[in-house]
Amino acid sequence: MKYRKTFALSFLTLALSLGACNTVPENPIASNGANEESTSEPVSSPDPSPSPSPTPTESPPPASENEDDSVAVSPPQDTPSAEVSAPAPSPTPPWEQNLPEVATIEETQVGDLMCYVTVTDLRGNTSIIGAEYQICDNEDQFLGRTVGLGYTERPVADCESSEPCGRTRQEMLLSDVINIGKDWYVLGDGTWRVMVGQMETWDGVNNTGNLTYYGCDAENNCLALEGGVVSCRRGVCGYGWEQGDYLYSIATPIVEDGGAPATLRVFHQGEEILTVPNMEVVNSKVDPF
Repeated sequence: MKYRKTFALSFLTLALSLGACNTVPENPIASNGANEESTSEPVSSPDPSPSPSPTPTESPPPASENEDDSVAVSPPQDTPSAEVSAPAPSPTPPWEQNLPEVATIEETQVGDLMCYVTVTDLRGNTSIIGAEYQICDNEDQFLGRTVGLGYTERPVADCESSEPCGRTRQEMLLSDVINIGKDWYVLGDGTWRVMVGQMETWDGVNNTGNLTYYGCDAENNCLALEGGVVSCRRGVCGYGWEQGDYLYSIATPIVEDGGAPATLRVFHQGEEILTVPNMEVVNSKVDPF
């Protein structure tokens, strides 16, 4: 474990040095099922044309020796013929459905079709949202706390009673509860969304902290991580997380007004595979920059 920790921190330091040289990437990361225990591979970012997907602006943690390597992009797909059905449209991201992203969980109730959760958002508005049954089963872990909320599209019985009727509909259900602590912020660029929590665990010393990460792409493929560390040097602050052979980083230049965009980068075995620049803070409790 000590070897893995040292390896990750070394990459974080190297990436920060590169970030100070104004290296700007182009695309973000994510994986299916925002389950912190699962090991998901990063999801390919949307096409890498100018500002294709969300990403912060300076690079932090890990870095590869081949900084010029670009993200692999699939070739254009042929238009489906009349005999081939077009793929189903991607679900609308939760943040575009006015579903609360950060809220206090007031109570839960088990229903016939789903778990129902009463939440109060940051503006003081209280509402009831649908959730997976595991949320009701584990309410003692977060009841009364302000947390980050992650959603997954699931089929739900479309019946007038609890009796099966053979019909279902798709619902965006609360599936993940993220510990965000006292200080947190949310980054977005219209395609990617990344929530960074527990900023207060950083004591100002480089390569320390216990930050949480919850990142989703436009198709709502999400990934949750813990144990993130912070390192600031040469005018750039980087936040890094490690999962197996993957390293995830967010970097931002240090400026007086704190308004500099951030850059999200993903590395696999030291090679950069995803870059998402120009990610802006869209929500926060305190300004971490």
